[in-house]
Amino acid sequence: MATYHSIVWIDHHKAVVWNFTDDAQTKSIVKTPDQHEHTHIRKSPHGGHKIPDALEFFEGVTAALAGMREILIIGPAQTKEDFLAFVQKKHPQIRSEIVAVESADHPTDPELLAYARKYFTIFDRRI
Repeated sequence: MATYHSIVWIDHHKAVVWNFTDDAQTKSIVKTPDQHEHTHIRKSPHGGHKIPDALEFFEGVTAALAGMREILIIGPAQTKEDFLAFVQKKHPQIRSEIVAVESADHPTDPELLAYARKYFTIFDRRI
């Protein structure tokens, strides 16, 4: 039986979602609704960026994760934590599939997928 893994790299502009099995992979990109416009991101109280229309953005990311069994969330700033809080409140079934949340800068697609494959190889050995 195939194992369905996902890695999500997320910041305040977009999320890159890789869903993969041992022999197949798909990539989705979810952008904030204002990504096509030139706008200034407002600072939030915690000092990071506030995402305009975060609800719509986060819903798009959760849609890309439908059916995945093990999810790793990574990103450079506060948005990954905001997404985790959103999922915990609105999509507890997806929250139960998130195995870790980690900090990461801006990897390339090959780096991101290689990191995910290595991470889940180790993770699967532990469970």
